[in-house]
Amino acid sequence: MIPPRFLCLALPLLFAALTTARGQDVEAKVEEILSKLTLEEKLGQLRLVDGHAGGGWKPQHRYLAQQGLLGGTFNVRGTGPTGEMQRAALATRHKIPLVFAFDVVHGYRTIFPVPLGEAASWDLELAEKCAAVAAKEARSANVSWTFAPMADIARDPRWGRIVEGAGEDTVLTSAFTAARVRGFQGNNIAAPDRMLSCLKHFAGSGAAEGGRDYNIAEVSVRSLRETHFPPFLAGLAAGAGSIMPTFSAIDGVPATSNPWLLQDVLRKEWGFNGVVVTDYDAVGQLANHRVAATYPAAGLLALQSGITIEMWGSCMVEAESMMKTPANLKLVDEAVRNVLRMKFKLGLFDKPFGDPAREKAALLNPDHLKLTREAASKACVLLKNEGNTLPIPASAKKIAIVGPLADDRTSLIGSWSGDGRPEDAVTLVDAVRDRLGASGTVIHESAGNASGFSFSRPSDGVEAAKDADFVLVVIGETADMSGEAASKSSLDLPPLQLDLVQKVHALGKPYAVVLMTGRPLTVGWLAETCPAILLTWFGGTMGGPGIADVLFGDVNPSGKLPVTFPRSVGQIPLTYNLTPTSRPYRADDKWTSKYTDISSSPLWAFGHGLSYTDFEISQPMSSQLRFPIDGKVTFKVSVKNTGSRDGDEIVQAYIRDDVASITRPNKELKAFKRVSVPAGKSVMVDFEIPAKDLGFWTPKGEYVVEPGSFTLMVGDSSESVQSARFYLE
Repeated sequence: MIPPRFLCLALPLLFAALTTARGQDVEAKVEEILSKLTLEEKLGQLRLVDGHAGGGWKPQHRYLAQQGLLGGTFNVRGTGPTGEMQRAALATRHKIPLVFAFDVVHGYRTIFPVPLGEAASWDLELAEKCAAVAAKEARSANVSWTFAPMADIARDPRWGRIVEGAGEDTVLTSAFTAARVRGFQGNNIAAPDRMLSCLKHFAGSGAAEGGRDYNIAEVSVRSLRETHFPPFLAGLAAGAGSIMPTFSAIDGVPATSNPWLLQDVLRKEWGFNGVVVTDYDAVGQLANHRVAATYPAAGLLALQSGITIEMWGSCMVEAESMMKTPANLKLVDEAVRNVLRMKFKLGLFDKPFGDPAREKAALLNPDHLKLTREAASKACVLLKNEGNTLPIPASAKKIAIVGPLADDRTSLIGSWSGDGRPEDAVTLVDAVRDRLGASGTVIHESAGNASGFSFSRPSDGVEAAKDADFVLVVIGETADMSGEAASKSSLDLPPLQLDLVQKVHALGKPYAVVLMTGRPLTVGWLAETCPAILLTWFGGTMGGPGIADVLFGDVNPSGKLPVTFPRSVGQIPLTYNLTPTSRPYRADDKWTSKYTDISSSPLWAFGHGLSYTDFEISQPMSSQLRFPIDGKVTFKVSVKNTGSRDGDEIVQAYIRDDVASITRPNKELKAFKRVSVPAGKSVMVDFEIPAKDLGFWTPKGEYVVEPGSFTLMVGDSSESVQSARFYLE
């Protein structure tokens, strides 16, 4: 019998040996397959084609699979359709399975809050759980690859795809990117409840000029390294196995054909050895960028720049005659190796088919619905609550619900809603009716539907609301007003929605605005006039019950804004971490950096969010003022719940480099913690920030941490902080 102390030493060594042997075995199989493929078949493995939006396959693509000229599909999903395509592929002489991909962005069939809303929870554990459920449902439908998470930093709310990420901050987005990767992939992407993740859109997509989708992004290398690269690095550190370049041109070079980005940085500097997949038709669109004269030339350019798989298009296939040089053949072989490795890692050679029974058990599982309800409530941000208008008092037995989004099932699940079905969604009207039951009355008349800048309405419901004890006004954006190809020049509410709120306000009844959106909106009149505003984003399948839990006080709101709300589009870009100017803003001095026609401050700041209770956060405390430059900065704060309700607070720690060799932001988020504090109690919250995180990239391309004075700011938002000073030496 092996003594336990020796067993503890032997097991890790045995595991490492088995892992190495397994890896060598896979490599041998990859080389064996590769050696037997024709160039045409190799290029087929680098091709990913689309299925029908409803999940079915296209006949011409099944023909490609039967010829052994296809690597995989996207949109084809479900054990039935994927099984039909897979059988076609496995009937070929090499029996290479297809990979089935899909945009599982915030859920597969059970839909969670949109990613920007999920980020408002500042709850990384929750994000990981939601991604894990999405992976479980998708994999049960034989989908093993998702094009998520989006790791873009988005600081322009005009950009519709801001809804797909975690907002404007690098630290917050990095944390959520890593959490989502862990949720999707787990420890083994071959497991029946996990899938391969894909970081997108590498890099700078959120910096598209004018907030206009697909536009160029003029960002410096220093900005890329400090702001846009870190979330991708965090995702790769968490194990992400694939990455998708942005449509945008970076410094004049489209990312799809950018060897500096895809080879020098991604492969050589960062050591990435996974799959680089293009965005939809991005190779063909190199012709639109006018960096390639023909589609075959675009295909060759993409391959030479570092692309592994072409999504939708056939430019790389069409470039077959141009691929026959020794150098190009070597690139083709390496790309095919990466595709085959991915398929082995996913376990597709062993288990290429789905299980209908497992699919049926997984989709809309009650535990999944319970989790999405929790996520919907945690995503809610209480923007304003004058006179404790919320929660809705127990005495309110007649509740009117008005507004075009009150019963809109399609909008509730948001954009990029996977295989989610509007008929599965439970709206706020449904949830309030269920809650009140026979003891109360819900007054709701059809309010038409929001579309573009107006909505048609048989009745706006205001007349009927005169008899209510409390009124909920549900307004904002529809799902198709946010997301890809939904950039906007105005962030105002549609005029008829604002008109509706004004009518309700004139009733003199207690009321609250429920704001459903996928981006910050310019809602100054609401902020000044309405007594209570609850931001709910697009809450997902159980959005209605989750929002109702907050409105009625079953859940104390704890969400915080992951992005700044401007007063006007004229302020954009407006972020909390602005760098100082030569003439910093002063209200009493005209000759400082500001606007003359509007306040320079945001409508609501990054990190803002109220609660039904009150918290006091102490000044940061530490046993020392000086920390080694190669060590860690440690401190703690006391968080006291001074109210009468239990609640969660999100403690945010910001740091400013007081004097540096280059201009540094006025504050930068460096750490945050979500804590639960019972009413009347206090908790101590400890922080530990590596000193290396306080450095920056110089214009010469060097990362440095400089000694000197730093200001530490801790609070419940970026604008409400307690400060202390410390030194690195």
